[in-house]
Amino acid sequence: MTHLWTLLSALLLVSSVAEPLNGPEETANEVLKQTEEEFMKSQVIENAIGNLSEATTSHTPTTSAPSATTNSPSSSLAPPCPGNQVMLESSAGCGCPSGMMLGVGDNCTCPVGYIMEGPAECRDTDECEGERPGACGLHASCTNTPGSYVCSCLRGYLMGAGGCQDVDECALAAVTGLQACEGNAECKNTPGSFTCSCPVGYVVALSGRGCVDVDECSFEEQCRRELGNVCVNTPGSFMCQCQPGFRAEATACVDVDECNESSAVCGGQGVCENTPGSFKCVCRLGYRGNGTHCEDENECAFGGHGCDTNARCGNIIGSFFCQCYQGFNGDGYSCFDVDECAVNNGHCGHNCTNEPGGYSCHCASGYQLDQDAHNCTDVDECSALNGTCEHICVNTLGSFQCSCKPGYQLHIDGRTCVDIDDCKLQNGGCSHGCTNSPGGHVCHCPPALVLDTDNLTCSNVTSCKLRNGGCDHTCTEWAEGRVQCSCQRGWKLDDDLRSCVDVNECGDFTSGGCEQLCANHPGGFNCTCREGYDVRTDDLTKCQPVCDPSCQNYGVCVAPNSCDCPPGYPGVGCSAICSPPCAHGGTCMRWNKCLCPSGWTGAGCHTAVCELPCANGGRCVEPGTCQCPSDYTGTQCLLPLCTPACQSGGRCVDVNKCACVDGWQGARCQIEPVQCQKPCKNGGACVGLNRCSCANGFTGNLCETAVTTPCVPPCKHGATCSPHNTCTCPEGTAGLRCERLTCPVVTTVVSMARAVRKAFRESYVDRCGPLGIQLCTKYRMNQARVYLQAYRVGYKIQCPERSGR
Repeated sequence: MTHLWTLLSALLLVSSVAEPLNGPEETANEVLKQTEEEFMKSQVIENAIGNLSEATTSHTPTTSAPSATTNSPSSSLAPPCPGNQVMLESSAGCGCPSGMMLGVGDNCTCPVGYIMEGPAECRDTDECEGERPGACGLHASCTNTPGSYVCSCLRGYLMGAGGCQDVDECALAAVTGLQACEGNAECKNTPGSFTCSCPVGYVVALSGRGCVDVDECSFEEQCRRELGNVCVNTPGSFMCQCQPGFRAEATACVDVDECNESSAVCGGQGVCENTPGSFKCVCRLGYRGNGTHCEDENECAFGGHGCDTNARCGNIIGSFFCQCYQGFNGDGYSCFDVDECAVNNGHCGHNCTNEPGGYSCHCASGYQLDQDAHNCTDVDECSALNGTCEHICVNTLGSFQCSCKPGYQLHIDGRTCVDIDDCKLQNGGCSHGCTNSPGGHVCHCPPALVLDTDNLTCSNVTSCKLRNGGCDHTCTEWAEGRVQCSCQRGWKLDDDLRSCVDVNECGDFTSGGCEQLCANHPGGFNCTCREGYDVRTDDLTKCQPVCDPSCQNYGVCVAPNSCDCPPGYPGVGCSAICSPPCAHGGTCMRWNKCLCPSGWTGAGCHTAVCELPCANGGRCVEPGTCQCPSDYTGTQCLLPLCTPACQSGGRCVDVNKCACVDGWQGARCQIEPVQCQKPCKNGGACVGLNRCSCANGFTGNLCETAVTTPCVPPCKHGATCSPHNTCTCPEGTAGLRCERLTCPVVTTVVSMARAVRKAFRESYVDRCGPLGIQLCTKYRMNQARVYLQAYRVGYKIQCPERSGR
């Protein structure tokens, strides 16, 4: 500690500005040199700076703190001690207690740093008590110790002869080679410390010892970016430079117009638009995309066309057109309906109804529209469902009428017919009985009378000539005007001796002699059989069993669907059975014996026969057809296969091996040679085998044909169709399709007087058009405008000379 104090004191004396060293300059230098050597040897330079404030000095007490122990007198009989002395135990005499010392006279006193407390006791004195600066002075801290105190300097101060003195850290750092402030920071000493300050363009770092560059470009706009400048930070300052896309001219940054300097910066249908510091490519009107790749915009598909709802939108390359639908008039953007019925009733035969975009013809009731959709034809209502008439339908123009058959009358609904009861009116004209019937009536006669030929009166029967004598079947005349009726076979005479009734032959016990079933019918009967049997052809009263299928191979049908078959034919209908069954149209001849068709053989005709054998492991699967392995094909599996197949005319010569032609290369002849026998024209480049990549505007194998895409709608007045569906208008025309005629006027400077004369003379004449002698829009100007235009520049009209002028 003593060594460190000596070293720091020497440094302080050398570096202190307030208290310079006294003595010759040489002595100061020697002292400095010695102190530096000792400082380096001790390797405590950094510790010395860090602990400058910890250097202390102490005041050592002359005596140790007294003990308060006293010895009581050994005997009350001992003689009293002088002053405040006490009788000591170790001796028979008097003395001062431990920790006290004999003072003036015979009294005991406390050592330095203690004060008397009581008759024989010492208490430590706190020298640090009281107001500052106290015992240690300014810039120091005081620490009390038993019998004394210790002074320590505050940080940034060093104990000297006159107390704690300020340490000049800046000077000390310069002498020792250490850096109080880092970098380009400037050190400034302050009482008890130091500060680091930075030059312009820097700020103090967070550590307080270094400097950090100020980025002036990050605080506020320094260089006016709107003028194309950009701020660039530099150590301690900044500078303004031109942004990309600007160039420095004189003292300012000027935007570079990339569109003028490079006309082809945007290809295809892109249009270059200059922007501050850059440019952008946008698509032409009628196209869409990112500017570098533009394609036709289908305005009709995206709904931005503005065509009328009654117009058709037609997309064309780079544009579109609107066309009113049939039945509408207008320019396509505004269409109005045409009332076709207003002219000649729309050529309709009856009624005309106007509709949006058209019209329709309608016929009056009872008529129908012809195929021409204009004329009307009468509808024959009677042809369909008899016009809803019950009996008779009579067609009329535009309608129909219903009528009834005799014996009926028309109902009030005009459609149905009601029967007339003829018997209610004079008994229907019958002499005896009358029976009404639908649409008529029948007259009846009592027995022994017969209806006469008038079908109304009844007469006596005297002959078979009148209504067969009233007999149903046979009438026989006898003498005296008598008649007798008889019936045919299978009938018998009824009780009225005139009518004949059927005889039921199946009603007796013999069933008409039928073996199984008997079916009676008027005048006779038939024998029938039960299910599974048919009537025999040789005896119609007998039945025979039916087998389905019929019994073959001499088998006999003995019961319904039951055959008695000969040996070897146990199948249904006495057919032969083969196992496995005969396939592919084979016929089973006998038990397990198939007759196979041509091309098949083996049991059940399942083995195919190939006249030419299958090679390379192929298998015959159908007559004359081989199933080949994956590497071969052909009728006999003799042709090798290449997978994938050979391209470009190459031939497969072995399994997966191609022989290429015409310069093609590769495992499958897929690599095209770049070889053109004839050179490409019009700037085309050969990109394959006799294949050219053509420049814009040309096509064909050799780029020999110019692309001529017709303009839609077509160009008018002889205009030329140019690329991108645009029209190049000749002089005197204008418009998207050159549909408007204009007056070509070329102004030339002429004398004022001549200009006035020409203007006055030609201002009211018709201008010529671009296609020879034809009228153009009349160009009329008032006199004041004529004078003004003539005075400014004058003008000259260029027209071809009219013939005969």
